Amino acid sequence: MDITSLRYFIKVCQNHSFTKTAKELFITQQALSKRINNLEKEIGAPLFIRNSNGVDLTDFGKYILPKTEALVKYFDDFVFDISSNVDKQKEKLKIGFAPGTLQVLGAKEIVEFEKEFCDIEIDIFEYSDVECELNVLNGSLDLALTVKPKDEKKFKYYHLIKENLIAIVNKNNPLASKKSVKFEDLKNEKFILLDDTFRIQLVLMDHFNRAGFIPNVYFKFNHDLNAAYDFVESNKGIFVFVDKLTHVEKYNNICCIPIDAPTVFWDAGFIVKKDAKISNATKRFMNYFFSKYNKDTIE
Repeated sequence: MDITSLRYFIKVCQNHSFTKTAKELFITQQALSKRINNLEKEIGAPLFIRNSNGVDLTDFGKYILPKTEALVKYFDDFVFDISSNVDKQKEKLKIGFAPGTLQVLGAKEIVEFEKEFCDIEIDIFEYSDVECELNVLNGSLDLALTVKPKDEKKFKYYHLIKENLIAIVNKNNPLASKKSVKFEDLKNEKFILLDDTFRIQLVLMDHFNRAGFIPNVYFKFNHDLNAAYDFVESNKGIFVFVDKLTHVEKYNNICCIPIDAPTVFWDAGFIVKKDAKISNATKRFMNYFFSKYNKDTIE
């Protein structure tokens, strides 16, 4: 005897029909009849009288119906109570991801983490690098995966990912014939850039300064990479971005060129508030990915 069969029994009683009940339960009438027949065998008495209008309860069926309803309600209350208490026991973890970081980390890996650590409930948010920092500082986030902060006095930073940058150029641009470019090669170009809420801009501006020029900016944007690619496709400028996050396969007039500068790269990792105590859930989340990236775990 199982709870599902008892639910089916109650439903047939409400409908006085196997046909209607089977449709409502999205099962075949044959499967429903088999369930009820097995239930009758287990109980040792018939529960329904079949007739041309449907079914009616036998005297014994009338006797056990209120008991069955009480038993199913008790079971549902039991499951709800257990689930509620399990949810209360879960550690909640609010994590911010700067654009691109979740793509590199892998959404499937987050799901696998939740399966392995079912006592941790994760809420995911996407913010720019600067917004990630602000939300960690004000306590809205427990941690964030973002580009290395400019001001490390306010954060503990745990490096995780390092990716090269590339120049995305139109194929008609003379740079397109080069196997690699230096920042000095970009002096006379127009640029499509991310806005200043992305820390990668600080890295780029530093290297523009080292190369001896101020970039001629055609357009600044925040999240819409397709807009940047469209401008490059139209030969309105070049776009410097993270190699692993660049997807220009559908564009016919774009090519990607490695940037030859050992000090320019996308450095991303976890940040937590400097003076805050790191929760056990936060440590387990970070250590899960440190292990996958062959990094030292934290105690």
